[in-house]
Amino acid sequence: MMRMELLKPIKYPKSKTSRLFRQLLLPLCVGVCLLPMSKAQITQPPLSQNPPLWSASPEQIGYSVSLSSDFNFTVGGDVVRIQFLDGQRVALAWLTPDQPTKPVGRVIHVPCHLHLSVLDAQTGHQLLSHEWPCTSQSVNLAHTASGQWLLANDESVTLYSSSFEKVRDLQHVRLGGHGFVSPSGRTFLSYVSDSQGVWSAQLRDSGTFEALDSWNDGRVAKASFVYSDRFILARISRFREPQQLFIREIGKSWSPFSQPLATIYPTYGFLSNDTLLSLLGDQLLAETVAGQELFRQTVRAAELSSGFGVALATSRGGERFALVLQRIKGFENELIDMTYRADGRVIVYSVPHRSAIFIVKVKGELPWWVGGTSHAAWNRIALSPDGLLLGIVSNKGVRVYALPAD
Repeated sequence: MMRMELLKPIKYPKSKTSRLFRQLLLPLCVGVCLLPMSKAQITQPPLSQNPPLWSASPEQIGYSVSLSSDFNFTVGGDVVRIQFLDGQRVALAWLTPDQPTKPVGRVIHVPCHLHLSVLDAQTGHQLLSHEWPCTSQSVNLAHTASGQWLLANDESVTLYSSSFEKVRDLQHVRLGGHGFVSPSGRTFLSYVSDSQGVWSAQLRDSGTFEALDSWNDGRVAKASFVYSDRFILARISRFREPQQLFIREIGKSWSPFSQPLATIYPTYGFLSNDTLLSLLGDQLLAETVAGQELFRQTVRAAELSSGFGVALATSRGGERFALVLQRIKGFENELIDMTYRADGRVIVYSVPHRSAIFIVKVKGELPWWVGGTSHAAWNRIALSPDGLLLGIVSNKGVRVYALPAD
């Protein structure tokens, strides 16, 4: 039987001990001296200890979540879409297939119903609900600035009144990306084709469907767009090539975007009609199209999602905005990389205060396939128009937080 002996502590001579103590003491003193500098570089409020105003499980709301991403149909890319209608109401929207299916591979076109539930933002009590028959392809829903509902499905867009009566529709159009309405809810981006099958982009009024601007410019034929009610920013990205940015004021022509933002990647989107939020190195930057800096905050770049037009929660006017911050989890060595990015926190910033004002933890899970199912966790966020409420919906449920007032 093998004997296990405890390792005995090493006893240094007094001279060595003193020298070792001095070697350890010096970095410690330097670290203490530099601590205020580090705090000055990344100033964030502590994690919120206040409970949410209310929370509810998926079963209480009515949506269900599959462990497999192939079975989660989305509303504009969100398994559950969340949007504040005002300071008193919050809306949730999700899809359910009409028939139980067990498809092979990802399914994009099956009969579904789009469910809408409007809740009291202060209590979580349901105020009304509605549903529409649709297919699972290209479904999107948004509440407009006029208090109506804009529903996109397949190749059509329909406007419904606040009481869900059909107002008008537009056929044979395709919609823009994740958030197909502008931050104000007054405009939306669509694509139409002519008799030769050539597609053109159009920015339309969300209430009248009037085309406010349209273009078919070869320079931006394969561009991604973010836009407000006044400006459209196009990004062209090619493999191993520097990105190109073009900007266009509504009704005018495209021009290269030569402001400092042209070197920034990624661009998260418009906070207001003329203010863009972007990431430059480790600096989160809000700057007007004309180049006036309004907000700068040091962040850990690895925590922020990379991409163009990432879903961004904003208040009316863009005075406040919220992002989901991620963290690197897992382990990495020379032989195998087992790291992955997972949602970790939601952070709310105030542009006038030029700082973060609220942080709350969220749960991010394993993104790999284990036992035939994907365990990816998702979180979607929204801010009320007045910026005083934060809503988070995930596969764990819904919660709404009260934010500090200015």
